[in-house]
Amino acid sequence: MAQHLFVDTEFTGFSNPKLISIGIAADSGEEFYAEVEHVVEECSDFVRSTVLPLLNSEKKYSLEELRVHLLSWIAEVRKPGSIVLCYDSEYDRKMLEQVFDADFPSGTVFRNLGSSYVNKLKQYEWHVRHKQPEHHALHDARALKHGFRGWLRKVR
Repeated sequence: MAQHLFVDTEFTGFSNPKLISIGIAADSGEEFYAEVEHVVEECSDFVRSTVLPLLNSEKKYSLEELRVHLLSWIAEVRKPGSIVLCYDSEYDRKMLEQVFDADFPSGTVFRNLGSSYVNKLKQYEWHVRHKQPEHHALHDARALKHGFRGWLRKVR
């Protein structure tokens, strides 16, 4: 049986995107959140006004430190079988590629959920009900997990 990890990232902007933060909500309940060293001047106006004010971690990782920290967390929470990294934007996958430098844990499968697998209304409802704003990587990962419609199609 596959283990689903719902991933969201925040990044500097659509032009030459660089990771700022990553949030992961596992279907089994575990969570991961980390922020990455970044240059404010490289961030788009939207990121500066909306994303940066939501950052809340005192520790900022380098990409290498983040890779080690994330691999350790995955090893700790991993269940038997494959890991399905679920996301709703190809930018999230690009950010995962930055973190892992294309050397992903064995048994990793990528799944861009898109609208057929995610109920966007349930995602929005999660943000409202829990009073956790959008554009924070962990909040968005939790909302993605909440909005996942795995019952519609079996994801392997």
